[in-house]
Amino acid sequence: MSKTGDVAVATRPGRETVAETRNFVPFWLVSADVGRDEASTLSRRILGRTVAREAAAPDLPLPFAARCILTTRPDIGLRSCFAPAAHWVWSRSGGGGGVRYILVRPAEGRVVIRQGDRRIALRAREAAALALDQSTEFVLAQPGRIDVIELDPALLPLLAKEGAALMQAIPRSNPGLQALAHYGALLLRGLLPLNSAELQALARAHVHDLIGAALMDRESAAPAATADRRAGRLAAIKADIEARLERRELGVEMIANLHGVSARVVQKLFETEGRTFSDYVLERRLDRAWHRLVTAEAATLTISAVAYEVGFGDLSYFNRCFRKRFGRPPSQIKAQAVSGEA
Repeated sequence: MSKTGDVAVATRPGRETVAETRNFVPFWLVSADVGRDEASTLSRRILGRTVAREAAAPDLPLPFAARCILTTRPDIGLRSCFAPAAHWVWSRSGGGGGVRYILVRPAEGRVVIRQGDRRIALRAREAAALALDQSTEFVLAQPGRIDVIELDPALLPLLAKEGAALMQAIPRSNPGLQALAHYGALLLRGLLPLNSAELQALARAHVHDLIGAALMDRESAAPAATADRRAGRLAAIKADIEARLERRELGVEMIANLHGVSARVVQKLFETEGRTFSDYVLERRLDRAWHRLVTAEAATLTISAVAYEVGFGDLSYFNRCFRKRFGRPPSQIKAQAVSGEA
């Protein structure tokens, strides 16, 4: 049954306070049923590092009875639910608050959704918009992660229109859905400096605009040329790498298994760009480290914390790679950012 539960909360950088802030940051929720050791294991496996576990907070929602959830603070309606239950029922909404709408997207595995006599099945990285005006049952196969976006009808009026594309699968090839997946990953990883209410409102509106584009594009995709299929697959692989950069065990085998292909297929896709899978991962980790070091939070960050946060396990190796790519050590970049010279 749909319910709320006590959770332990922690910001992604592992700060000891969860006081309200205007800064837009990723926010990590861990079920109170999860013990300290399991919470640490989940955090390290999903985020690539252990975050501080804080005092339990009552009655925060845990969709799909997930073991842990990555969301944002302030809340703009995005949820990545990790280790969800294999069976979940979302109770009917309505009443004085009106009908609730959500977009669901299994990032891994498959999900069957039932509403009354209607049924749809979603494969990994497909999506569907739902009106929770009746009890909605979810049956997940090989559940790993399911993404949920709370939709605001005021920002997406077509939801309430007759003929709206609700309870219909949006294919993974849908351009609007692909753009949404990339943009959502950036938001949930805190890679966009949304440090004002105005920017946060714009981001939320953009999420809804992308969903609207995905819902209105209901034409079946024309068969793609071989080069286009390869480019599309490479873009999807890069998006999955971006979402897992913090995980130190990230490797070509992990990504190949996620896409149901061999490691050699993945390597050949990167060879079309004149580089290797490892080269790309290293480049993206270093770029993310640079971003972290030049943000407003730079003064509170240590070089080692940044290195481990972006997936490096060895500080000396990180320093060498960083200097080779940018021509300056990370300590100099941080110092210039703090002084306002960067």
